[in-house]
Amino acid sequence: MRCIAANRSVLTTLDQNTTLADYDGTNCTTTTNDIDSTDIVQFADGWYSYPDLNTFDSHVLLGTLTLRNIKPSKALSPWNAKLDNSTTIPLTEIATRQLEALFNLSQLLFGLARGEQSNYTFRDLQLGHPPRRFREAGFNKFPNNNGSAGFFGTFQLIVNEILKSGAIDIVYMMYKDPRIRCVKQKSLDLLTNITTLNEIGYFILDRYCQFLIQLIQGIRDGHLIEEKIPSLSVLIRLCKVIVEKNLLNHYQHLIDMQFIDILIDLFEYQQYKTNESIVYFIKFESLALQCLYIMLQCASHVDMWSEKAQIRLVNYCCTILYKSILDDDDKCDDYSKRIEINHILYAEQHEMIHSLSYSILTFLSIVRCRKEIGRFYRENEHFRELLNAMRQKYNSRNEYLSRDSSISSALDQLINSMFDLHELKKKKKYYYHRHIHLHYYHILDLSRLQKVADH
Repeated sequence: MRCIAANRSVLTTLDQNTTLADYDGTNCTTTTNDIDSTDIVQFADGWYSYPDLNTFDSHVLLGTLTLRNIKPSKALSPWNAKLDNSTTIPLTEIATRQLEALFNLSQLLFGLARGEQSNYTFRDLQLGHPPRRFREAGFNKFPNNNGSAGFFGTFQLIVNEILKSGAIDIVYMMYKDPRIRCVKQKSLDLLTNITTLNEIGYFILDRYCQFLIQLIQGIRDGHLIEEKIPSLSVLIRLCKVIVEKNLLNHYQHLIDMQFIDILIDLFEYQQYKTNESIVYFIKFESLALQCLYIMLQCASHVDMWSEKAQIRLVNYCCTILYKSILDDDDKCDDYSKRIEINHILYAEQHEMIHSLSYSILTFLSIVRCRKEIGRFYRENEHFRELLNAMRQKYNSRNEYLSRDSSISSALDQLINSMFDLHELKKKKKYYYHRHIHLHYYHILDLSRLQKVADH
């Protein structure tokens, strides 16, 4: 995390027995090569690293986070769920130990959820050390086999321990505390990991009634890297639960907060499309459109949004589609001189996953429900030309497609739904009415013949 560490070549080393109150008078500056494994190290913005917490032992980390082994009378921490006004409590040693435990526990969960066997501890990351294998760093809950099923089962085990320990309450309090930079980010990282399980997502929605609104506010007002992106990561998982369980009260919060308009306003913010922010904007937009696609899969949910929001979103998705086929006039890769970067082409040239596939699917979700919008684009010659150009670009020979085949799949769905199926329905309707017409005249002719025979 670029925003946590101080200068890696000059850090503050603290004697292990020094109390936080004495740090300012006794610490000394040293280089990373002089730091011993038994040193307590102070980093920027109030973060510390303790030797005994440089581990992936989930029992130790969870015990530290929940103050399991500390007497209640001595558990002076701003993240104590039993306190009414926790922000008045200073950042004690207990609190800074909880921070490091939060970080390492989140790193452990991140690796387990992806079937990986190693990751960085907080200390290793700040000092530039290589990642550590979980087993060698104290984690002892792996099953005998190392298959993916074993990894996910272990992940579920740790998440259930977090739930039972009450750690989620503490992490939620950390998330709301504004005093230390990046605490919110790491709290959201852990919540992202545990809400991979739908039952945890439902638990969080039910227990923290304001959390959904706080996430949307963070996406709207927060720092792009430290709050917007991690908030979206959590929201994607919560939206899956909201849609699957049809939690209309929670869904209404998204509408009341004008979430679609918030995202499109951010998409159109030019400062994010400069050389300094473009990489993070690409990730943000991709997550945001994934979230919107999840929210708009159900036709009844699409109908809940205003016509203005639907049209704004459809138009923006079309902008993404159009950007994907633009020629890059600047072949020298010097993006610093541009006012605004075509982030889709930038992503493809730098082998990054971007938002195009979710833009296509989100567009399709709306035009399926709004027949007049679908008719407008279906009859628009320029839109047909755009789709033909995209189909030609994202074919099996395209280099980028080999890294992200979802674009071709989404494009096929769009063309099939808007044009192929539409034409098929028209033909079926034509042949149906033709059959009825012929059948009617056949009966009429038989009736006339019968009358002639009777006479």
